[in-house]
Amino acid sequence: MAASLTPWLVALGLFTAVASHAHDGRPPVRFQNCTEFVGVAPVDAAAARAAVPAAYTLVADGAGARLVVRVADCQQVRVGAGPARPGRVAQIGLMVVSPDGTGTDPLTSINNYLLSYATNGTALAVVLRSAGIPVSLDEGLTIETLPQGSRQELFAAVAADNARWGLLGQVSTPTLSQPFLANWWYSGRQGRAKMATDIPVIAFDFTSQVRFVSSLGGVMGPLLPSHAGPEFPLSFRGAFDLGTMTVSVSR
Repeated sequence: MAASLTPWLVALGLFTAVASHAHDGRPPVRFQNCTEFVGVAPVDAAAARAAVPAAYTLVADGAGARLVVRVADCQQVRVGAGPARPGRVAQIGLMVVSPDGTGTDPLTSINNYLLSYATNGTALAVVLRSAGIPVSLDEGLTIETLPQGSRQELFAAVAADNARWGLLGQVSTPTLSQPFLANWWYSGRQGRAKMATDIPVIAFDFTSQVRFVSSLGGVMGPLLPSHAGPEFPLSFRGAFDLGTMTVSVSR
C-alpha cells in the first residue's frame, strides 16, 4: 500500500509547490511534441442526454448526438514548474454547445462534456482531480503506430476506471496547419470544471480510417449497442509542438 501511494504523494508535493503561481490556483499543463487522434461519431441522442447534466446543450441532429474519442501521445508533459516527462491521455466525451461563449468556431475549436479521462501521468492526474474531475491513472495506457506504406497503423488500448476501450485503424501524416482550442467540461461537487487547451498551431489530416471498440460496461454501455463501435465518419489525425491547458472551476 505504501509503495502504491508514493507516486501520488510526490505529485501532490509538486502540485502544492507550484500552485501559488497557477491559473485559478492550479498549475498550467504544457503538452509538447504530440500526436493525437480524434474521432467523432453519432450516438443515440436519448442515451447521450441521460449522460450529460441538463445545464449543457448537446450538439445533436437527426443522426443523433456526437460522441468524441481522443488519444494523445506527447514526448513531454510539464505540470507547472515540474519536470517534463513523456505522457499520454485518453478521453471520451459528448459534443456540447459552448457554455461560456468560448470556442464557438467549429473549424478551430470544440467543446465536449467529459465522460471518461485516463492518463499515465501522475502529476497531471493530481491537478485534474484537484478540480473535481474524475481521472483514471492508467500506467499501461497504450498508443502505438506502425508504418503501413504511406500511412500508419494506429493501435490504442485504454483501461479507465469507468471504461475499457480501444482504437484500431489507419492514419495519415497531418499536413493542414491551423490554431485550435479544445474545451472539455465536467460538472461535479466542486462546480463546473473547464479544461481549456490552447494550441497555437496544429497540423491535421482528415483521411484516417479508425474503428472504436469498447466493453459493454461502464460509461459506454448505454451509448453503444455492441463491443464494436463505429468507424468514425469524421476523424482528425493531429500533430502539434505545444499546447497549454488551463484548468478552472466555477460555481
